[in-house]
Amino acid sequence: MFCWNRRAAANRDGNREKVDIRARNVRQSVCLESRTRILTEAELEKVKWDAQNREDLDGSEAYLRIIEEARQCSGHGASAGSFPEEWDAQLLVDCGMTADGQRLVLFTPGFLQPILDDDDELDRAFRFILLNMHNIAMQNKFIFVYCCLGMDWSTPMLGERLQIAFDILPKKYTKNLKRFYILHGNSSTRLTMWSFYAWLTPQFWEKIQYVNSIEKICEDLFPDDDAAQAELHRRFPQVIQRQDAQQRGSDLPVNFGAPVRAICNTFGVDYMDKTTGRWYPKLPPAVIFLCEALERQAADEEFGRLFDVDAKIFDLLNLVDAGNPLPRDLDPALLWCCLKAWMDCLPTPLLSFEVMSRLETDQIQPGDIKRQRDFLVELFHEKLPTEAAYVALYIASFLHTMCNIAQDRQGGKSEAARSELPVLLTPATAAKAFASGFLRPRAFTDEFLKAIPAAESLIATLIESAEEKELWIGGGGPPLGKA
Repeated sequence: MFCWNRRAAANRDGNREKVDIRARNVRQSVCLESRTRILTEAELEKVKWDAQNREDLDGSEAYLRIIEEARQCSGHGASAGSFPEEWDAQLLVDCGMTADGQRLVLFTPGFLQPILDDDDELDRAFRFILLNMHNIAMQNKFIFVYCCLGMDWSTPMLGERLQIAFDILPKKYTKNLKRFYILHGNSSTRLTMWSFYAWLTPQFWEKIQYVNSIEKICEDLFPDDDAAQAELHRRFPQVIQRQDAQQRGSDLPVNFGAPVRAICNTFGVDYMDKTTGRWYPKLPPAVIFLCEALERQAADEEFGRLFDVDAKIFDLLNLVDAGNPLPRDLDPALLWCCLKAWMDCLPTPLLSFEVMSRLETDQIQPGDIKRQRDFLVELFHEKLPTEAAYVALYIASFLHTMCNIAQDRQGGKSEAARSELPVLLTPATAAKAFASGFLRPRAFTDEFLKAIPAAESLIATLIESAEEKELWIGGGGPPLGKA
C-alpha cells in the first residue's frame, strides 16, 4: 500500500606518585587492569619513561602502533570492525580552516554515552579519535573546541583512557595547539579539569578558554565575517545548539516538522559517504544517524516490520528530534519507522508538491523507465533546491544499498526461507513505503489516488538509478578548506 501519513606528565619537580582521586581529585597514574586493550601496563610504563628521558615530537612506538591499528578500522557500512561512519558527523568534526589558517576541530564526547559500558567500543572510539587528531595535530596549527554534554571523566572507564592519551600524545600536539575552548562548561567541568592538573603542562593550561556561547567562538575565529560565523555555527551539533538556545532563551532547533532547508542550513552536516565515495553538504544529521545505523546492522530483513513497532518508537522520536545520540541495540524496525516518520513530517516533500502534477501532465507512465530517468535528471539538475536534492539523493542511495544487501542475502536462501519474510526489500517495496516522503500532493483527492502507481514507479526508478552519474549533482569531494 502507498503510505501518506504524517599526559600523564611528571609533576613539577619531576617525581611521580600515586594519589587517590577520590581524596584529592588528582591522579597521576592508573592501573589498567583488564578494562582496556589499547596498551599493556608494560607498554605504558615504557611510554612514560621515554617521555621523561627524550624529546619525542613525532610519537612513541606505542602511539604509532595505535595509529596503525586505527587505520585498519577505516571502512564503511556493515564492514566488520570499521568505525561507525556517523562518528565523523557527531563525535569529532573537522571544520577546515579558521580565518587565521588554523585547523578547527569540534569534539563532543557526549555522543559516547551509549557505549560507556562497553570496553571494546570505548577502545575503538579512542583509536578513532587518535587517528583523526593525528592527521590534524601532527601537521597543522589547530584550535580544539570541547563541547560539554554531561560526561563524567572521573569514571574509571573514561579516566583510564584519558590517562593513556596524556601519556602517549606526542609533544607536537601541545606545540601545535593554539587554543582549547571549553564550551558550556559549568562548575563541575572546571573541577574536573583541575583534577587533571598534574597530567597537563603549563603550556597547555595557558591555552584553555571557557566560553558560554557558540556565538563567542564564531566571533573570535571569524571577526567581522557574518557569513563565515553562520557557517561555523552550523557545524556545531544540534544537541549543542539546543544547549546554547536554552541558555539564551531562544527557540530550540528540532528535526521533525521543520523545512528541510532550515534543518540543512541550521545544523546540517557535511558528510562523506564512504560506501559510495560521495560528499554531501549540509545533510540532516538525524538522517545520517538512522541510515548508517541501519546499514551497519544490514537490517534489510526488518524493513517489513516498520509499521509493526511498539511504544518505544515515541522515545526514539523524542531522542532524534533533539539530536541526542541513538541508544545501542535498538530494534531496527524502530529505525526504519523513525526514518519514514521524519520524511513524512517534512512540510514539503523532498521532490516538491509539483512533481505529482508533472507525472500527469507529462504523461510519465509507470514502467516507462527512460521517461522517468530523463525526468529525474531534469528535476535534480534544474528544478530542486540544492539542499533537498542532496537529501533525496542520499536517502535514495541508502535505499539502493539496502536493496543490494537484501538481494545478496536472498541469493543464499531457499525459496521457503524467503517466503517467511513479511516483506522483501526491493526498490518497488521501498518505494511503496517511502514515496510519500519524496512526493505527494497538496490535497488528497480522487485524482491523486490515480497517480499513486506512477509515483511509486518513479521512486522505484530513483532508488534503482540512485548511484548513476547522470543523477549526481555534486563533485568528487569537499571544497578546498573544508573538512
